[in-house]
Amino acid sequence: MTSQDSETKEKKKSLYTYWHKLPYFKTMDESNFAQVEESEVRSFIIKYIRDGIEDEFSRTNNLSRRHAFTAKELHAAYTKIKDQKYSQSNFHFHIKSLVEDGYLKEIVKILEGRHYITYYGRTAISFIGQYDNILTATTTQDMFSPLKQLMKNMNPEIDPETIDQLVDENILSMQDFYYRLFSWVEDKYPLLYKSKIDIKKFLRIVGHYSFFHKEFGKISEKIGSLLDLDKIMNYERYPVENEK
Repeated sequence: MTSQDSETKEKKKSLYTYWHKLPYFKTMDESNFAQVEESEVRSFIIKYIRDGIEDEFSRTNNLSRRHAFTAKELHAAYTKIKDQKYSQSNFHFHIKSLVEDGYLKEIVKILEGRHYITYYGRTAISFIGQYDNILTATTTQDMFSPLKQLMKNMNPEIDPETIDQLVDENILSMQDFYYRLFSWVEDKYPLLYKSKIDIKKFLRIVGHYSFFHKEFGKISEKIGSLLDLDKIMNYERYPVENEK
């Protein structure tokens, strides 16, 4: 093996090993974070890189999944999964934007044929929207303002300000629960990675176990009662069509 071959092999290994040196979480501007989440192409790119792939090189060299790809590879994966045409030049635009916004970075350039090809990877294992004030953030307002109004309509005898305060306390306790959950993820990450857990989906699922956060569970129970959800078992199961 020549020195160049050895150098190329080490560069290829970095496509797999860099992932385990990343920070577990990185906070991003809330408005930009929401835009990326809503973009089908950009959200696909960062998810595909997060999921990674096992390939012959990883198996031969006893490496974990690969989490860095060329623009061409990402474009091909998107076209295959989405089954729709999308120009590679437009795809390059989205990758460049994700690099500029701090979601992606250049991992390495590898000589393939007569050209150096750039491989892109993530800057963190997971991204979190950063709020200056979670209670006044746009995404929070969009989600919880209708809930407040519903509770006021269902409970006209209760002071509206009391309901507003209760929901705001719920939001803050929920934030505290998730910040503690982030620390749990950091502690358990080797097992999560081995199990091929999608952390983004996992965080949503684990939200159903928030009753372990006593304050969050207590306030959520109050809100549920004001929405008559404490009477949920009095309702018959809805006859869903074709249910087996």
